[in-house]
Amino acid sequence: MEGIYLYGIVGFPPALSEEIRGLGGTPVFLVPHGGLAAVVSRSSLSPWPVDEAHLTLHETVVEEVMDARPILPVRFNTFLRTKEAVIALLDERAQAFRSALGRVEGKVEMGLRVLWQAPGEAEAWVDQKTGDGSPGTAYLSRRLQEEQRRAGLRAAGEKLIQEIQAFFHPLAVERWLQRLPTERLLFTGAYLVERYRVDAFREGVAKAQQEFSRLSFLLTGPWPPHHFVNGALDETKDPLGA
Repeated sequence: MEGIYLYGIVGFPPALSEEIRGLGGTPVFLVPHGGLAAVVSRSSLSPWPVDEAHLTLHETVVEEVMDARPILPVRFNTFLRTKEAVIALLDERAQAFRSALGRVEGKVEMGLRVLWQAPGEAEAWVDQKTGDGSPGTAYLSRRLQEEQRRAGLRAAGEKLIQEIQAFFHPLAVERWLQRLPTERLLFTGAYLVERYRVDAFREGVAKAQQEFSRLSFLLTGPWPPHHFVNGALDETKDPLGA
C-alpha cells in the first residue's frame, strides 16, 4: 500500500529550488497548507531498513532543504497514509510548527561529544586535583566503596563540564546536554547556534581542546536542529495510528 513519507515541516512559499530524490529514488515534493508545507515523497507504508544507507538518504533530504530555509526535521520512518492526512497534521499543529520554525530560523545544530582519551583518565585527573596522585591518595581511592568512588567522579565531572562549557556555551542560543552517561564519556551535547556564529563556536571548542589535553572533543555539524523541535513534533510520533 502506498502512502506519504514525511521528512520535515517548512514555511511556504517558496517551492523547492531543485529536484530532490528521497527514499526509493522517488521525487521529494511539498504539500502546502496555511503558510506551512510538509516535505514528503511517495512511499510504501512498510518501514525502511534502519541502516546507514537509508538513514543517510533521509538526512541528506533534510539537509538539502535546510540549505535554503528553516526546517523542522522529522524522525526516520514517519509515514502518513494520504495527502489529506498531511494537510490535517499541518492544520492541527500549525501554531506549534510556526513557533518552532521561528525558534530555529537562521540557526543550525552543532553536536559535541567529550570523552577521556583513555580508560582510567578520569580517576587520574581526580587524584591529581585532590592529592597530586600520591601513592597514599591512590591507595585510598582504591579502597573507597564503589558508590563513594562514583560520587566523587560525578562531582568532579560536573565541575569539569562547567569549566569546558564556558569556552563555547555563550555562543549558542540553546543547548541540550547529557551529562556523564558513562565513566569515560564526560558529556554529549547539542547546541543551537546562529549560522553566522558557527566558526566562532568551532574556535571555542578548539580552545577548550587545547586547555583540556586529557580529553577528546568530537565536534560535528552543522546539522538540522533535531534536538530543538521535539515539542512541535510530538503528535507526529505515530501518525499511522490516527
